[in-house]
Parts: sequence; structure tokens; C-alpha cells
Amino acid sequence: MSVEVLPQKSRAADYFSHIDPGFLNRRLAVTALGPAREWFLREQETGSDHMAVLRNDHLLVTRLIDVCEAIGVPTLAEALLAGKPSHLFMSTEKLEPCPEIYETSRVKYGVHLEFYYGKPVVIAYHTEHIHASTGMMKLAEGYQAGYLEAIIGILHDKGDRFEIEPIVIGSPWLDHPRNEADPKLMWFGHDYGELLPEDIEEFHRLSSVDVSGAEEWMPMMRNVPEAHVKMSIARLLKEPVKADWGGEENDHYSANATVGGRRKTAAFLLKGPTKFQEMTPAMCGKNGDQIYRLVNSGADISIVQHSHLIGAAVRETLRAFVVQPGGRARKFCVMDGQATYRLLKAYDLLPRS
Repeated sequence: MSVEVLPQKSRAADYFSHIDPGFLNRRLAVTALGPAREWFLREQETGSDHMAVLRNDHLLVTRLIDVCEAIGVPTLAEALLAGKPSHLFMSTEKLEPCPEIYETSRVKYGVHLEFYYGKPVVIAYHTEHIHASTGMMKLAEGYQAGYLEAIIGILHDKGDRFEIEPIVIGSPWLDHPRNEADPKLMWFGHDYGELLPEDIEEFHRLSSVDVSGAEEWMPMMRNVPEAHVKMSIARLLKEPVKADWGGEENDHYSANATVGGRRKTAAFLLKGPTKFQEMTPAMCGKNGDQIYRLVNSGADISIVQHSHLIGAAVRETLRAFVVQPGGRARKFCVMDGQATYRLLKAYDLLPRS
């Protein structure tokens, strides 16, 4: 699916992103709650029937997400760069297929990442903690079947590999009591977290601009300098242009982007036409460190802009660094050359011949 299947109002909303737990190591989850475990033990239902167990599992996962948010648990991508022997993380990830999950009591297999972190990254667990047949099917078929998994786990540096000890694995899920939303949104958790450029109210006119084809926008964007794009974005946000310097985390930082009627902070990574080709992760620094620095600017929205196309791997890398379960309102946006052209044209900001 695409982010465009989500209505604009839902893309802009700050929902609580839950995890529908197909895999849950209850002992590890309760332990990870720390002092909050007493709240969970008081809140959980009595009884061992299916619905009581299901509600308690969802309560446990909710409380665990709350704890992870409160202590600032990083994404897997951030944990891999932290250099610690063990690190709790929470993020959405792509897992390799694991068909042996149906036959083996313990499995170990790969995590699909866009960068190589010096050694393999694997996930290992006992299959007895899988509590749903649908969850097992998704883990068996992996990302190649289109499945994205929300994971809370512990990353261990094993010397020759990074190994994930999962606590929770499941679908990103928007069906939660904290969300006053259309029940149909439960199916769109996979796409939640991404904004379209026109969702930023200062850029909204670009949605009214059509292009006839690549021959219209590509020759123009090949010759639009990065500095002009930067100046135009600053102008639309009613801000001065930020001077460049070597240690910058971003190319422009704004506290005046409006999304869903609310003011948001936005950090931009801008890539001009110096390399006029489809953007790949390799164009974002070693191990995506430019995206890492962008996200660590602390903005509500992390925006990557390029004069050409932006490959799917860049979008997925950005998602891996930004999107987490919970209520933290971090989002990302990808603005390729066509969107940039439409933006400049919509506001009469294309360079004069």
C-alpha cells in the first residue's frame, strides 16, 4: 500500500501507534516495565479465557510502549550506531522470510536493512512465544510478502554479529482506545508516519499543479541549484536562510511548518542536482549518517528533498530512523524532484530564464 491511501486528515493526525502482538515474550515484557509493572499487575483482568488473555496482552504491550517512550528508547537504526553491548530499542523493521518457523522450536534469521553495519544483524527467538497464526504466517513470509513488523527488543553485540532478542513483534496498529478514529484505520498502521509534501500547509498549493511528464520537470530541476530550493523553502516558511557550515545536522530547520492546523518543527536534508540521479542510501553518507543527523535534530518532521527521483530504499531508511510505536508525533516526508518542481511552480518560485 501507499501513504496516499490514508486520508490527509489521518496522515496529519497524531495517533497512538500500537503493536498488535503476534509474538510476545510475557516474562521479558513484564520485567522491562520496571517500576511500572505494579500498575500493570493492578490493571490486568482476572481469568484465563481467550478474550481476557488477549486484553491483558494488549494492555501489557501498551504499558511497555509507554515506558519505552518515557525513557527515550531509540530505533534499531539508532541503537546499531550507539556502540553499546546491549541496547533496548523500539521501531518498525523488515524481517527476512523464515519458513522454518513452522517446524523449529528456536529460529535465527536476518533483518533486512538498507545499510551494512560491519556485521550481520539477526533476530533469534523461541517460537513458543508466537500467540497468533496470522503473526506466524507474517514472520514466515517476511518483508518480501509486504509485511512490516513493529518490534520492541534488545539488541546484543555478539562480536561476530548483532543479535536481536525480541520482546514484542507485531503489526503496526492504529486500532486503540486512545485513538478517536475510523475503525478502518487499523489496517493502515503500515503506512502511518509518512506525510506528503502537500500536507504541510505552507506547501499545499503544489497539489493543484499537474505535470505532463518527466520531460517537463527534469530539465528544469537539473538546473535548479540547491541554494535556490533552500531559499524558496525558507521564503514559504517566512524564515531567513540558514548559513551552511560543516557540522550541521540539517540544511534548514523550521519551527513554523503547519500540519493539521498545528505548528510543527521541521528539519530538511536538501540534495541539489550535483548528482542528478535517483537518490540511493549511499548518497546519504556512511550508514545513512546524514539521515541519522537529520532525525537527531529533534524535529517533529524529518524531510528529505532531492532534485531527481528518491529511491524506495531512502524512504525505508528514513522510516527506520523516524517511525516508532507510541504517541510520539515524529513523522517523515520525502520530496523528490517532481514534487519540488510542482512546489516551485505553484508559488511562482521557479528560476527565471
